Amino acid sequence: MRFALIFLLAVGVACTASAQRTTVYPDDQLRWNEAIAHVEGGVVRTGNDWRGEVLFTVQGDRIYRGFSSSTFDLLYTVREGQLYPGDSHFSSDIAYTFKNGRVYLGDSEYLLDQVYNLREEPLHHGEVVSIYTDDNGSSFDRVCSIQGPFTPAEWFALMLAQGLL
Repeated sequence: MRFALIFLLAVGVACTASAQRTTVYPDDQLRWNEAIAHVEGGVVRTGNDWRGEVLFTVQGDRIYRGFSSSTFDLLYTVREGQLYPGDSHFSSDIAYTFKNGRVYLGDSEYLLDQVYNLREEPLHHGEVVSIYTDDNGSSFDRVCSIQGPFTPAEWFALMLAQGLL
């Protein structure tokens, strides 16, 4: 009996650790009722719970439309931090480049092509990253804040969910 209880507890902890949640908020206040979107288990939904509309599904480096992983619903592929439409491999098709906490238009890394920059929020001890326009860092230039870990593909999906890309 004791072994079964310990086993179930271990499985519960493992499942919780593997299904990490990342939530987007309009500012660094992180008010639960103001959540814009979240990704959990690769599914990007609006709002803060499972009842939100499913916008995208992220599997590895691919972003699909809705709750799908069909080739017909493939919207974007992320390769080496660069967002490609569909399954394209052409460098001329690169929509955005995500590198060193900065996001650029196309295949560029020039400051004039910078769209966003990511900065850790010091009050949240590395758990929250805020997105700012261009190379700004003022609270007036904050676009949103993201709480939780994310991959470049999940980041792109969360920004697409807000209509920011």
